[in-house]
Amino acid sequence: MGIYIPPRVKRDQFNRIVTGRKTPEDFKHLIGMKVNDILLFDVSTDADLEAGKTILPRHFYIFIGNRDGELQFKPYEYDQYRIVVTTIQGVIITIDSIG
Repeated sequence: MGIYIPPRVKRDQFNRIVTGRKTPEDFKHLIGMKVNDILLFDVSTDADLEAGKTILPRHFYIFIGNRDGELQFKPYEYDQYRIVVTTIQGVIITIDSIG
């Protein structure tokens, strides 16, 4: 992990603030990692950060959409913090979508 750089404030033509959305490309560093080795922000500590463990951004969580070739039930409602992944034997092989 590196130093947190907050997103820049972007404005549209009507001077409204436009918030950036995360894409699957933002989480491509998770490919090849075991799901159990990735920590949620809420349960992580400074010791975990210093040890170099992977910590998800605040509010984000991993949802396994396809486990070992078997499709899993996915809720219909949209959640901007849900990272949908495909795993084989607990290892992430693809980041399918966000939400």
